[in-house]
Amino acid sequence: MKHKIVSFTLTFLFAVACCANAVVVEKTNCEDVILPITSRSFLIGVTPTFKLNGTLEEVYGTAGSVADVMNLWFANVPWYNMTEHLKKPETQGLLGLINSSGLTPIFQLNFWTVKEGKVILQVPPYMNISTTNLGTPELRQLWIEEAVNISRDYHPKYICIGNEIDTYYWNCSRGDFDNYVSLVKETYDSIKAASAYTKVFIVFRLDTIDSYDGWFLIQKFDKEKIDLFGFTSYPYMLGYSGAAWYEKPSDMPLDYYTRIMNYTGDKPLVFSEIGWTSSELLRGGSEHEQAEFLLWFLGHTRNMPLEIVSWLCLHDLRTVEEETDPNALPNDFAGLRYKNGTEKEIWVYWQALYALPCTIPEFPAVCLILSLFVPVTAVILLHEMLTKHSRKRQTMAESFSLPAAFVSSTLHIRQTF
Repeated sequence: MKHKIVSFTLTFLFAVACCANAVVVEKTNCEDVILPITSRSFLIGVTPTFKLNGTLEEVYGTAGSVADVMNLWFANVPWYNMTEHLKKPETQGLLGLINSSGLTPIFQLNFWTVKEGKVILQVPPYMNISTTNLGTPELRQLWIEEAVNISRDYHPKYICIGNEIDTYYWNCSRGDFDNYVSLVKETYDSIKAASAYTKVFIVFRLDTIDSYDGWFLIQKFDKEKIDLFGFTSYPYMLGYSGAAWYEKPSDMPLDYYTRIMNYTGDKPLVFSEIGWTSSELLRGGSEHEQAEFLLWFLGHTRNMPLEIVSWLCLHDLRTVEEETDPNALPNDFAGLRYKNGTEKEIWVYWQALYALPCTIPEFPAVCLILSLFVPVTAVILLHEMLTKHSRKRQTMAESFSLPAAFVSSTLHIRQTF
């Protein structure tokens, strides 16, 4: 039986490789839904957050029916343990499930975290946290080794080597940021040596950069050592927990997104997280405003060099009844669907976006074979592990306070198997 499965796996990989350079994918258009664009040349993504009583197979299957990619986040796994975590059988099973759902994982490494409400540099326990920074040779070498290990072992299509990095500048160490800038350059070269076709990017908080006039942070980076620039964007959170700067999408400046290109040039762009809340109680949102925001976004980014656009999450993190919970945040209700699985108004628009004729960014066949080999062979063990873990899931929400000039909170959803 094992030999038959391996034979099937190799046949599957060969078939995938033969089709890898067919870059035009036709999908059936949704009827009665009008979008500002008639085709797309970018991938779309969503984080497969769970619904009530949902199973792994169901949630990832639903996500795969409306998305091309997903951010691969793991709760409570520091960057320096990522290589070992990826080797675990249960993680291999998750990678197999992701690929069988038609999703491409975007691998993530992030050097900072939040501890006791403070943004800190994430340092291995055997290093002195008070004397270690991103200029410490030992830490830099360990970071590069982790990035190389992931790139060599999985040949990912995309890898992010810093999420919302301006958070570290504003909330932790401005003096250490230039060390990160040089580390990105070194890491990029090492990743390319291990996996030439892997695309490397970093992510900024667009709303923070805009409100702080922090565009200069983008200009610090060598554009020859970055393949894409990434951004997260939750315009409705500007001013939180006070009055919203933009109560509805139509209040946003027309150049809210296009001005990015003044600093990134013609580099392809990743919107790794976008969203709008449907919670009226917590932020004056609604289902209609969610849909309105998506349409506004598509209309005002249509001439930008987009490569990926990812909605924050598939399902809300809380039920409607939990909206009055004192710990509830507006982003807890930014899903495309309610926690109980009920579709929101935005759902049909997102389906229509996914169904548009799409010119997918090319991905060399040889790289696709390498990136799929380990996850797909893990299917051999997947059924047994799903039986054991089908109801084991964990999401993590992190929020932090920015300086008084811009009080906000951001939800990071990290899904682990």
